[in-house]
Amino acid sequence: METERGKKRSLRLFTRIVLLILAIVVIALSYAGIYISRNFNQLLSEQIHKGFNKSIISDVYDLKFEKLRVNILTGNIKVLNVTLEPRRKLLHDYPYINSSFQLKTSKLVLEDVKIMTLVKTGKLELKRIEINRPEIQVWLTGRNHVFLPYKDTLAVKSKTDTTGKKFLNSFLLSEFALLNASFHIINTDKQRQFSVQNLNITLNSLNLTQQSGLDLYSVQNVELKIGELSGKMMNGIRSFELKDFEMNISGFDIRKSKDTLVYHYADFNTGLKDLNMNLADSVLNLRLKSLNLSCSKKSISLKGFSIKPNLSQAEMVRREKYQKAQFILAAGSIELINVNFDTLIYYRKLFVDEIKIAKVDVSLFKDKFKPFDRTKFPQYLGQKLAGIPIPIVVNNIKVSGISFTNVEHKEDGKYARVVISHGTLQAKNITNLPSKSSLTLNATGFVENKAPISLTAAFSYLQPQFSFSCRIGKFNLPDLNGLLAAYTPAKIRKGVADEISFTGTVFRTKSTGTMKFLYHELDIDLKLTEKKWQNTLVAFAANTYLNTNNPQPGKPAIVVQFKADRDMNKGGFNIILRSFLAGMKETMVLTKGNKQAYKEAKKAAKAEKRANEGGKGKLNPIKKK
Repeated sequence: METERGKKRSLRLFTRIVLLILAIVVIALSYAGIYISRNFNQLLSEQIHKGFNKSIISDVYDLKFEKLRVNILTGNIKVLNVTLEPRRKLLHDYPYINSSFQLKTSKLVLEDVKIMTLVKTGKLELKRIEINRPEIQVWLTGRNHVFLPYKDTLAVKSKTDTTGKKFLNSFLLSEFALLNASFHIINTDKQRQFSVQNLNITLNSLNLTQQSGLDLYSVQNVELKIGELSGKMMNGIRSFELKDFEMNISGFDIRKSKDTLVYHYADFNTGLKDLNMNLADSVLNLRLKSLNLSCSKKSISLKGFSIKPNLSQAEMVRREKYQKAQFILAAGSIELINVNFDTLIYYRKLFVDEIKIAKVDVSLFKDKFKPFDRTKFPQYLGQKLAGIPIPIVVNNIKVSGISFTNVEHKEDGKYARVVISHGTLQAKNITNLPSKSSLTLNATGFVENKAPISLTAAFSYLQPQFSFSCRIGKFNLPDLNGLLAAYTPAKIRKGVADEISFTGTVFRTKSTGTMKFLYHELDIDLKLTEKKWQNTLVAFAANTYLNTNNPQPGKPAIVVQFKADRDMNKGGFNIILRSFLAGMKETMVLTKGNKQAYKEAKKAAKAEKRANEGGKGKLNPIKKK
């Protein structure tokens, strides 16, 4: 019994001793771990500083951080309160560096770091970098922005001999993440500044390489998201703001030297929402509800587009010295189909197969109290396209749901208003490159929601001229009294327009063509109290003897030749309007040439009528035998 008790006591004592030893070992290891960790953290901090200071970047930028924490098992490193900022005084002179940046962040995470390689050689090899909630400031000057020293053959030799500092030969990174950053960019050369909130950037398979005089960047995929972006500029765009900007790029390569930037991509897409932009001294405001761009789908889609003045109509008129149309434009959707992004990005050329625009509202206002600018000589559409700064080719444009309103404040103080609704427009062969083919337009709509109208025009690119054909369908003439009263002292009591069609060719200084105006039961009330209307509207006086113009047996419809002189200070639409008025006047009061043509047409019609009647003959009575 005593032997067994002794064995048990010995086992208990042995157990206590072992536990005590283990406790001492654990405590010792803990203290040793803490000691080693602290010293290892300190060692790594020193190595990071040494590694950074050995790079040529340290001549320009200063790296600071407060704490560094290492997880030896995972190889992760957390660096707290990091600052990377430009040196007040550069350690060496690099006259070509004209821009700089500053980065501040509370936490920087380096994942899967080869710690022993970092300790032994000072070379940083890792898998992922994450920067959380950084504040970034960027200062830009010059046209080609240079932030870091270039690797140059002579410079490398000099630096190696005197300082031993190295340029960045190669840097590989599986993933880089910039999370919830704030960004402020100041461009002193162009007087611009931009502010970015909630910026998130993710890069995969990043490869940075420096060769002699050349920086090479490649990345497998780039994903960029911005919560809010705003900017201010002095020229062109005055200010802008937008939300929810996104961009994805795959297969992205960059080759950058002192004066050249060459890049290539495999695919990209981008989108944004709630764009609000002020143009030209904040006079015009442009808004866009959403934009989506896809390189793989070759498409650009815009929703909720509008452009209008920020100022009141009266203020806009007060600012102008001469007559100028003030406009408001809105479109429900705009789609660009089969866009050639390679030619657009690499060669600055816009090639598009088709553009579709839906639900378009256009409003124009002109104050005719202002004098006309006689020094301006507008070009026709074929020549006006030549002024676009980049080459363009658009095969087809289709516009539907057009509502057009034109308002004029006339010299007599009255307002004239014209409305065209339910409109459509199709244009083909739109380009500013040399072309033997014409730019063709086909438009339809309803004037005052009553008179159906269609217009076809073909504009020459080779010379300043175009041909046109216009047709207005059947409508009750009194329906246009509101429009007529705004421009003339006439009122239509009754009458029906069966057809108005006119075609012509517009040259640089004039137009010629033919018109057919078919109507019946026309009754016009003229109040010619002012002398100027007695000549310009003498055509309406024909109502006293001509109230019908319709094809009848022996009396053909009047089809007239017209000629109109162009007002050289006005564009293509005005000469079409002048052609219409000239044709109407010729229809109602025939000039010598049209009178002779009409007499010959009546003779031919009567001759045809007699021939038809004679051909029928009379039946002879049957004689009785």
